[in-house]
Amino acid sequence: MKRIIALLVLGLALTAARADFVIQQKVESPMQNGEMTVKIKGDKIRVDMSSAMLGDMSTITDSGTGDSVVLMHKSKSIMKMSGAQVKQVMEAMRKQMGNGAATNAMALKPVATGKTEKVGDYDAEIYTWTNSRGMSQILWVAKDFPEYSKINAQLEKLGKSVAGGMSRDMSPDISTLPGMVVKSQADMAGQKVITTLISAKEETVESSAFEAPKDYQDMAQPGAALAAPQKESPGAKIQAGLAVGTQFPDFNEKDLAGKSLSISNYKGKVVLIDFWATWCGPCVGELPNVLKTYQKYHGKGLEIIGVSLDQDQAKLASFIQQKGVTWQQFFDGQGWRNKLAVKYGIESIPATFLLDGQGKIIAKDVRGEALDQAVGAALAAK
Repeated sequence: MKRIIALLVLGLALTAARADFVIQQKVESPMQNGEMTVKIKGDKIRVDMSSAMLGDMSTITDSGTGDSVVLMHKSKSIMKMSGAQVKQVMEAMRKQMGNGAATNAMALKPVATGKTEKVGDYDAEIYTWTNSRGMSQILWVAKDFPEYSKINAQLEKLGKSVAGGMSRDMSPDISTLPGMVVKSQADMAGQKVITTLISAKEETVESSAFEAPKDYQDMAQPGAALAAPQKESPGAKIQAGLAVGTQFPDFNEKDLAGKSLSISNYKGKVVLIDFWATWCGPCVGELPNVLKTYQKYHGKGLEIIGVSLDQDQAKLASFIQQKGVTWQQFFDGQGWRNKLAVKYGIESIPATFLLDGQGKIIAKDVRGEALDQAVGAALAAK
């Protein structure tokens, strides 16, 4: 739920806060595949979308105060949040994404790549953006978008609003761009989100669109939930049973080449189980160190099993060939629903388990120099 709310708030940073404006976008992500409609009237913004986890839903936000209402249409439920509560959710997301609490830093400007690409009817210039939390975006910008000057005039207003301020260090400052963002690709919390603009036009929006249905039942507010002890997710419960010193449950699958893949195949070896994806920035950033460790210790008894959360097998195969990754990979094309990721409660990547020769966990999520030291120590103890 927190990620759904955060994605909606972050999405406001790419939305023009102009009265009576309707924007339609196509969104592709592990949580949503379909259209998203944004309706704007003054400071009121309504977003209608469909979530893979929660079904059809809407949010109604006052950009001036940050107050928001989340509507779950299938269950006819409503969750009302004050601006302070939304801010609390965003701060929790920041901590989950890394680098601790919120920062007061201004949004970083996107950087021009000098490249262009056709997006629909527009010749778009490509920009990139990253922040210190490992979040990144690629932006396709169309200079010839109709009436962009009118839209741009509202972007600064939104950026200075309470709602805009909540996502300031988690999204690029697009008010400085020379045109309309007609496509974006974001990496947020290990999830790739692709948004493509379908249309953006001035259109009368009735005030009733921003009124909550009277027959919807109240849900628990996230502010109270964050202040109270958190209920463990299914993944967290599984992870709690995978403590250092416990036996890592085996599996019997096929790798990319169709060969048998299981931990028992490597009995007596030190094995690193690596949950990752080619679209995961931190995973790719750590890969050179994993390769270095593998090359250093493979001849002494280190094996690696990769579990890829990719959805494109051809892209994965090309990537590992290009990078010189030779260890076995499990892939089923299910993304976050990857069979082994679900089995072991993986909710964020990269995630690693270092196992001794008997399949017991001797370290978790070790990276950088710590990985080299842990592997060296494990091999010395054999």
